Amino acid sequence: MHVRFLSDGSEYRSFGGGGFSKKKDSGGVFWWTILITFLMGLATFCWFFSIMVQTHPEKPFNYRILAKFDKLDPLRSFSKYTIPGGKFMPSRDVFAEFFAFSHEQLAVKNDMLKRAYIRNYKQEQPIYVTGEYQVLNARPLEGGDVVTSGWVVRARAVDLEDIDVEILLPGLQSTSDPFQVGDKIKLDKQNTFAAALNVQKYAHDRLCITLMPITYGGLSSREGKPVKMTPPDRLNMEAYWPVSRDPEIAAEKVAVQSGE
Repeated sequence: MHVRFLSDGSEYRSFGGGGFSKKKDSGGVFWWTILITFLMGLATFCWFFSIMVQTHPEKPFNYRILAKFDKLDPLRSFSKYTIPGGKFMPSRDVFAEFFAFSHEQLAVKNDMLKRAYIRNYKQEQPIYVTGEYQVLNARPLEGGDVVTSGWVVRARAVDLEDIDVEILLPGLQSTSDPFQVGDKIKLDKQNTFAAALNVQKYAHDRLCITLMPITYGGLSSREGKPVKMTPPDRLNMEAYWPVSRDPEIAAEKVAVQSGE
């Protein structure tokens, strides 16, 4: 025989084998559901965030995170035999390639060029710039530059004055200019392998291409000595591109100041 005593409707007692029973509170299930949903959302966010960071190492924030956690492959020094295949472009072809680019298109292209270099060209092919160029200026690289040690040389195409190149010489230990104003530098298909990292478009449809000799050799100083370079340990992706000053803009500033 079962005898039940009802109270306020929320609980009851049962005798005769039923024991004591109480209606369960559903509040705990609700908060557990909220917590699990939050954790699932957090895990999904972290997953997409990590993919974004690794997919775009050229972005300054992403590069800084990858460098902090040592997730960047060391920049490789290629040889003539391991050099990645790519497109060789003389100055006129470079001009034809990028002349019609808008600033937005150039921004996308520059991201692709930097990303390919950071990944050691495992997925994308480089663009190699060739031709003969006359040196405009040279200066040591500093802490605020993309590469913080070595030299940068600015030169202008002999056959097309609308094309400038700046050649990064990372790790070059020299107390004097490796090249003097007026010296000629020849970029070829056999030795220099100067890969484009950035294309800057100026007024009057002028271009400046930042180059990195990815064999870290193949150039000779004005005395005929090999220019010895080493791959950068890290890049300063927050630095301004291009690295060198535009001689035309500098000349305009001097003209304005002298006019005053």
